[in-house]
Amino acid sequence: MLSHTKSLPRAAAMIMRVCLLIIHANSLRESPAPHPRAPRRAVLGGILTAPQWARAQSPYDAAFAASTKLDADAFYAAHPYRSAGDVLAYIEKCAAPGDASAVLQAFEYFGKKYPMYSIGATKGKILDSAVATARPRRIVEVGSFLGYSAVRMAAKLPGDGMLACVEGNPEFARTAEGVVARAGLSDRVRFFVGLAADEIPGVAKTLGRADLVFLDHCKECYAPDLERMEAAGLVAKGTVVVADNVVFPGAPGYLDKVAAPAYATVLKSAPYEAVGWETRWKEVDDAMSISTRL
Repeated sequence: MLSHTKSLPRAAAMIMRVCLLIIHANSLRESPAPHPRAPRRAVLGGILTAPQWARAQSPYDAAFAASTKLDADAFYAAHPYRSAGDVLAYIEKCAAPGDASAVLQAFEYFGKKYPMYSIGATKGKILDSAVATARPRRIVEVGSFLGYSAVRMAAKLPGDGMLACVEGNPEFARTAEGVVARAGLSDRVRFFVGLAADEIPGVAKTLGRADLVFLDHCKECYAPDLERMEAAGLVAKGTVVVADNVVFPGAPGYLDKVAAPAYATVLKSAPYEAVGWETRWKEVDDAMSISTRL
């Protein structure tokens, strides 16, 4: 009897442990599954989630996007074109430093709003193709205007390459230098300010023989300036010479100059880059010539 009485507390304790185990198991089965941990950026502040972070625009992208949503009057008011420097001002608002593609994008959009004489995207692709084929290290551009084509060409040069830009208008040259600097390409571009006839000897001394020449200045000057470059040794066997506007408005005597047997020349058709009073406000056919010195 005494032995049975002592076993009662032990039996009660065992029953209690079993009951507790059952209750704990039921509580685990009824608890909701834990939620996956939220990304750290979603937790901190509760504002910027990971997908939103990936989609965030730079202030330059945002400024460019905002400018494209303006109607004509609002764009002209916000981004006037009273001088060459206004083009650079717009580019600096819409393109991050060192982003050559964004510089070209902003330049092209500004050109859609204001007629100007940069070659634009269509002719730019023809120039790109000529540069890609020639694979130049040394380029000469005569007639840089505001720097659009300089950026296109300099961006494709190797690290040790050089582009010599000859521009006769000091205001245009200053703006072109700023555009090139914005694109992060100043280390491979040098500007010569003055008429080509005066600057060609200095360019030849600096560069030696050019692999590619791009003519886009005074159209009557193409043929005589090419002769000067030949005499100075800038243009020699193998040099590729690209010239704009050889159909409209035309370059007197130039296509005869780059004809066989001295050159092998092809014409690449493209619309004239501006529509205005000189085209009677309609699109006009033009062409670029690509000539190789034989």
